[in-house]
Amino acid sequence: MALYVYSIVAAEHPCRLDGLTGVGAQPGALRTVTTDQLCAVVSDVDEEIRPKRRDLTAHQEVQTSLMADGAVLPLQFGYIAPDEQTVQEALLQRADSYLESLERVDGC
Repeated sequence: MALYVYSIVAAEHPCRLDGLTGVGAQPGALRTVTTDQLCAVVSDVDEEIRPKRRDLTAHQEVQTSLMADGAVLPLQFGYIAPDEQTVQEALLQRADSYLESLERVDGC
């Protein structure tokens, strides 16, 4: 199943996702895809996501909640990965760049 990707954070980020709703007509539960150093916040999607108010609001609420607890690399609305393995590979391949960016925005 495809994954909608909201943000990338450091592995130690608390990722408090309780009470948040994902995107889509029938939103999947929010969860993380992790590596040793990074996490991507995702939810399952089985449809093409269009920029409807409901989905834009859900996307923004996830971003805002994560930012309240630390550095976040927010992804633009509509980023969909084909599967969890693809997300993990992206985190691993670009780990140094993502970690550097997280350090740069920490405290902003």
